[in-house]
This record gives sequence, structure tokens and C-alpha cells, in this order.
Amino acid sequence: MNKEKPLSGKKILITREKNQAASFARLIEEKGGSPVVIPLVAFVAADDEIRILEELGRLHTYQWIVFTSVNGVRFFDCFMKKGGFPLPQKIRIGAVGEKTARSLETIGMKPSMIPKVFSGEMLAEEMAQTAASDDRVLIIRGSLSNRAVYKRMKEKGIEAAELILYKNQPVPGRNGELPLLLEAGKIDYATFTSPSIVHSYMQNTEGLSAREPVFVCIGDVTAETLKDYGYDGLIASPFTIEGIVERIIAHVHEEES
Repeated sequence: MNKEKPLSGKKILITREKNQAASFARLIEEKGGSPVVIPLVAFVAADDEIRILEELGRLHTYQWIVFTSVNGVRFFDCFMKKGGFPLPQKIRIGAVGEKTARSLETIGMKPSMIPKVFSGEMLAEEMAQTAASDDRVLIIRGSLSNRAVYKRMKEKGIEAAELILYKNQPVPGRNGELPLLLEAGKIDYATFTSPSIVHSYMQNTEGLSAREPVFVCIGDVTAETLKDYGYDGLIASPFTIEGIVERIIAHVHEEES
């Protein structure tokens, strides 16, 4: 293995939304790999704008608001501006992951809780130890986002509600190019950063008999979604795109040892 360029010669599929793919591609290139960017999901604002604005207008009735992704922050900011609402000052904020936390800070919101393990379930566990018995929690999510945070909070006796701000839409893999690349054996690793992307990948490759690349998932929930289709995947540690790259490097080393 080339220590400076450990991913030299490896073609790595990036499936996340187009405007989030560039930083991921740079990480792979820095390690000598060749990123293949084929977005399989797009995020658009949810349709029920009136209901969303009504709920955001009642933020003062909640003690906590939880964000599980950068996309949730982005659409929250858009809807708050559309409704002309000031950013909440007294509400406590939970964020899953450092990138979500940084995204919140860019819009003037400082997270008060970030779980040590970047997962919604862990956030729920930590909140159960911190939140008062009568605290109300609003969870911001997408239409296809995993509901593990909500379910775990309910199990812990926390009064929680969900607000869907955006839709996860599967998109064709660059007009059918993905199956062609897979059939030609031109993808060594396929990366998944959300359950919805796993679903879209499987839709795009249904019936394909090509050799499967090595699958790499950003976290346990995404890996469980992949397992539902009958496939195992490597899991990043930590649950970030940097963790994905490091996990691929470790796998390359294992294969070459």
C-alpha cells in the first residue's frame, strides 16, 4: 500500500446529494482514490408549507429541538425565514454529529447537546438523562429519515413530536450509467450516507447480475437498511465521511495483507 496515497487505483462511488458530494470527493482524491460521483437522492422542501409554518410558529411551546442532519438544518433555516420567525433563543438544541452542529452554528444556533457517538439513538439516551420529565421535544427530519430517534425517546418516556421539513427523492443514477459502470467492474467501493440512498441504489440496480462492489455505510442505521436487502457493509468509525474514507483505507490494507 502506498502510505501517502493508500486509495491509489481504487474507484469509489459517491451517492450522496450533488451539492454535498464535492467535499467527499476531495477526501478520496487526497488519498489517491478516484471518486465516481453519481447522486442517487435529491432533497426538496416538504409540500405542507402551511402546517410546517404553523408548527414552527409554536416553537416556544417546546423545550428542545433536535436536528439529525445538515439537511434538516438547511430546510429549518429556509422555513424560519419564509415565516419571518426569529431564531429561538431559550430552546435547547440537540444535534447528531459535528457537521450538523457546525451547520447550526452558521445560522446562529448553538447546540447544547451532541452525543459522543454520532447516532440519533445515543442522543435520545443522553437526553433521557438530562431532559426534565415535562420537557417537550421537536425532532426535525426528512420524509424517509429513520424514526429511531423518535421511537427511542418515546421508549424513554420523553414527550416528542416530529416535523418533516424535506422530502428524500430517489433519482436515476446519471440516466442509467450506474448499472453500466457496475457491469463493467469499474466500481470498487460504493458508499452510502443514509438509508434513503440505500433504497435508491437498490432501485437503480434491481436485477443486475454484476459483481457487487464493497459497500461502506456511514452508520449502523444505514448498515441495517443494507442488511434488509441481504447485503453486509463496512461501517465507518466515526459516523462521518472522514470515517468512511478511513474504513475503506483499513479494508484495502486488510485485503493486501
